[in-house]
Amino acid sequence: MRTALSRRRVPLAVGVVLAVVASGPFLVPAAAAAAAPTAVTAPAAAAPVSVPFLASGGRLVNAGKTGFLSEDADGRARWTRYADGVSKVIEERAGDYVLGGGPGSDVVVVAHEVNNPGDEVIYTSTVQVHDMATGAAPVVLDLSAGRETFGFLGGAVGSTLLVSDGRKLKLVDVTGGRNTVRVVGDGYYDPAWLPGTLPGTALALSYQEYVVVDVATGRETGRYPVDPGSRWPYAGFLSPTRVAWTERTGGALLLATAVRGQADVVRTPLGADDAASITGGLLGDWFLWGATTGNATPWHAFSARSLKDGSTVKLLDHATDAVQGPDGTFLVLGTSAAHGAGVYRVAASADGQPSAELIASTGEPGDGATPLAYVGGAPVTVDLDGVARTRLSWKFSTARADLTVRLKRKGSWEAFETVVRPASGSGAFPDGSLGLDWAGELEKWSPRPAPNGAYDWTVTARPWNGMPSVTVSGTLTVTRSPKAHDFDDDGAPDLVARDGNGYLDPIGTRWDDATARLVPLDRNVSGLRGWNIYDQVEAVGDIAGSNAADLVARDRDGALWLHRGTGSQTRVGYESRVRIGGGWNTYVQLTGGSDLTGDGRPDLVATDKAGDLWLYRATGSTTAPFEGRRKIGHGWGIYNQLTATGDIGGGAAGDLVARDKGGKLWLYLGKGDGTFAPRTAIGGGWNVYADIVGIGDGNKDGRPDVYARTATGAAYFYAGTGDWKVPLRPRSSTEAGTGQSWGGGTVRQVS
Repeated sequence: MRTALSRRRVPLAVGVVLAVVASGPFLVPAAAAAAAPTAVTAPAAAAPVSVPFLASGGRLVNAGKTGFLSEDADGRARWTRYADGVSKVIEERAGDYVLGGGPGSDVVVVAHEVNNPGDEVIYTSTVQVHDMATGAAPVVLDLSAGRETFGFLGGAVGSTLLVSDGRKLKLVDVTGGRNTVRVVGDGYYDPAWLPGTLPGTALALSYQEYVVVDVATGRETGRYPVDPGSRWPYAGFLSPTRVAWTERTGGALLLATAVRGQADVVRTPLGADDAASITGGLLGDWFLWGATTGNATPWHAFSARSLKDGSTVKLLDHATDAVQGPDGTFLVLGTSAAHGAGVYRVAASADGQPSAELIASTGEPGDGATPLAYVGGAPVTVDLDGVARTRLSWKFSTARADLTVRLKRKGSWEAFETVVRPASGSGAFPDGSLGLDWAGELEKWSPRPAPNGAYDWTVTARPWNGMPSVTVSGTLTVTRSPKAHDFDDDGAPDLVARDGNGYLDPIGTRWDDATARLVPLDRNVSGLRGWNIYDQVEAVGDIAGSNAADLVARDRDGALWLHRGTGSQTRVGYESRVRIGGGWNTYVQLTGGSDLTGDGRPDLVATDKAGDLWLYRATGSTTAPFEGRRKIGHGWGIYNQLTATGDIGGGAAGDLVARDKGGKLWLYLGKGDGTFAPRTAIGGGWNVYADIVGIGDGNKDGRPDVYARTATGAAYFYAGTGDWKVPLRPRSSTEAGTGQSWGGGTVRQVS
C-alpha cells in the first residue's frame, strides 16, 4: 500500500505524477449533473493589500470566502483576510502539512504525515481542522487511531476530510466535532484524491480513470477514462457542469473535457508539449491556464481559452498558481506589466469574458513583464587556498531575483545547497552578478570541507517580477595546494590518532565560523590496525611527490618507513609502507612538515642523543625521499618536544618550535637555507601537553596554526599570527583527538 500524494498541495500540472496504463469502461450514473454551488461573494478590496511574504517563491493553496491560504518560499503557511490584508501564520510542527477546504471554504487543515524510512505506508495521524472565519478552537482527531479513518489525508471539502488508504476512498466529516466516516464505491486501484474540488464535489484518480464524487451522498457521479496513449494525466479540473484533465499525446499538450453526465470527450490542443507543468482551472465556459515552467520561446502567458469557440483572452503575463475561489472566481498568483506581481482575482466580466484584478501586491520591484535571461559569468575554477570564503556568482539580465544554488561533487552524493535572497541584504554584487561567499563546505547537517576536484553546479534564478524562473548548470573545479596535514585532499588539517592497541584513525577537521572553534568531522574512523609496531608516527607533509600529505614511522628496531599519502577520502589515506633506511633509533626527536630550505618541499629534522640537530632535505622521491643528512645545530638536547610548524613567524621559510624541560616554548625562525634565527621565548606552561602538532591552517586565515593535547586527553587550538614576537594567539578548546579510537582504546599519540 502507498499513497499517491505528496505532503504539500502541488501545482495542478505535475505535482501529482500518476501513471496511466490503459483505459477502462466509461460509467456515468443517470443523475450525474452536479447542482450549482451556493453563490458567495468575497469582498472586493478598495486597493490591493500587501503580501510581501508571497514574493519570489510563495504560492497559493486555497481561496475561501473571507480570505486565502498561502505558503511563502520557506514553506510557512498563512491565512490572509481579503478585507484588510491581516495575515495569520498557521502554526506547524515538523512533519505537518497544511490544506485548504476547497473553493469558498474558510477551513484550514493542519495534518501530520507519518513517513518512516523503510515503511511502505505513508499515512496521516493527527489532524486539526480550523475555521479561520470564526476563529473557533480547532477540531482535533487522529486518523490513525482506527481502521475506519486510517489513511492519507489528500484534501478537504469544507469540514469533510478526503482520505485514501491505498484501496478505498473515504469521506470523514468532522462537522460539530464528531466524525462520520463513509466509504465511496468500490473496486479502486491505488486511488488518490486530487486538489480539484468544488463545494460538495470532490475529484479522485483511480488507475486510469478520473472519479467525480458527490460529498453529500458519498456516491460517484461519474468516471472518465484517460486516453491510453497519453503519457501522463497531469491534472484534473472540475466545474459545476464539466470535468477536464490534461493529456500529452504525440508531442502536444491536450485538454480533455466532458460535460458531467455525458460520455463524449472533446480533446483540444493547447500547444506544443514544452511545459513541465501548468496551472489553471475551469471558469464557466472558459479554461484558464498558463505554463509555470518550460521553454521561454514561445512563452505561454496565463490566458483564458473559450470551450465554445476556441478564442483566447490574455489575463496575465505569467502565473505560478491558480486556485478556484468563491462564486465561480479564481485567485491567481502572477504578474502583469501594468500592475506587477501579486494575487489577482479572475472572474467573468459583464460580457462573459474573464478579466483579472489585482487584490494583493507582493511589493516587488517591477521589471514589467520582461522574462529573465542568463548572461554568463559562471565560476570555472575556485581557489580555496588560505581563504575563509570565496565568491561564487552568476550574472542574469536583472539582479532583482532570488537564486537557488546547488553544488554536487562529481562521483559522490555530497552536495551544498542554499537560497540567495538579495532583498534580505546579501547576494547582489557591484558588477550586477548574483551569488554568495561560499565557506568551501558541503552538507548542511554534517558539514565538511569540500574536497578538491570537479563539481556540477545548478542555479535556478527566480525573478521578483513573477516571470518564469531560469535554471542553468555547468561544472567547476575546486583547487588548493597540498598541505602538510591534509590527508584527504579537502584543504583542512587532518590529524592521526594512535591507541595502545595499534589502531590508527584519521581525524578530519573543519573550522566552525559560528563558534570560532576547530571541530572534528563526524567520519573519523579507519579501522587500520598494526601501527603499534612503531614507536613514533609523524605527519611530514608531501615529501614523496604525491601531492598529498605523507607519514613517516619508526619501528622499534630503528628502521624508518614511508607511508605515502593517497589524498583519498576513503578510510585508507596512505599507501603500503616503503623502507627509507635504518639506524633512526639514534634520534630522540623527529619532526617534519616545514619547508626549511626554501625549495617548496617540507623537510625533516631530528635531534640525536648527543643533542645535535640534523636536517633531512626532501627530494620528492618515493624510494629515496631525503637527501643525506646535514648537521645544522647542537645543544638541542635541552628540548623534550620538537615541532615543525610551517611559517608561523612571518619569515622567509618554515619554522620550528621547541619545548624545554621547564615547559617553556621557543620559536626558531627559519631563514630558508636550513638554518634559524636566534631563538625567541614565546610562552610557558607547555609541559602540560603530551603532543604539540603544527597542523597547518586550521582557521582558514592563510597562516599555519598549532594543535596541542594533554596527557589526560584535553585538546587546544592556537591560531597563528604571523608575528615572530607573538606567533600564537590565546588557545581555544577543541574536541579533535579527545575521544577513543575506532578500536575502543584510549588515544596515546596524536600527530
